Amino acid sequence: MVQYGLQEIKHVIENVHESVVYINGSESRMQEFCKIVEQLQLPHRRLILDCKTRWNSTYEMLVCAMKFKDVFPRFADRDGGYQYCPSIEDWEKVEKVCDILNVFKDATDIVSGTDYPTSNLFLNEVYRVKVMLDMKSQSSDSFIRVMTMKMKEKL
Repeated sequence: MVQYGLQEIKHVIENVHESVVYINGSESRMQEFCKIVEQLQLPHRRLILDCKTRWNSTYEMLVCAMKFKDVFPRFADRDGGYQYCPSIEDWEKVEKVCDILNVFKDATDIVSGTDYPTSNLFLNEVYRVKVMLDMKSQSSDSFIRVMTMKMKEKL
């Protein structure tokens, strides 16, 4: 269900993924990225890469990359070979998607963190996801509305 909804920002996810691969792929690029991080006095130091088949790792990669959203354009200015820099609009979409994915993550953590998830625990989390999807599918933001409607089709 989540992967189906993520298709709406597939190109954005690919840009973030390729950015992480590109930056982590060379010690000199990583050092340049870290210099910018230090200049901006950001507390975070490293990017994480997702596993494309696991939505929760994509969520973690996006959350991590958002902490560096001001670093990527500066890195692009310094490295002519870097072609994957997400735009301001892309980061806005990532933030909105992460708000939605956080509900799925919390539900997954609660259900999978219990040795014997009871039906009332499971159903409560499914209900929370459904309520969130119902609410977001009425959003004035057409991007969010379309994405959540696709997720609801799989519910």
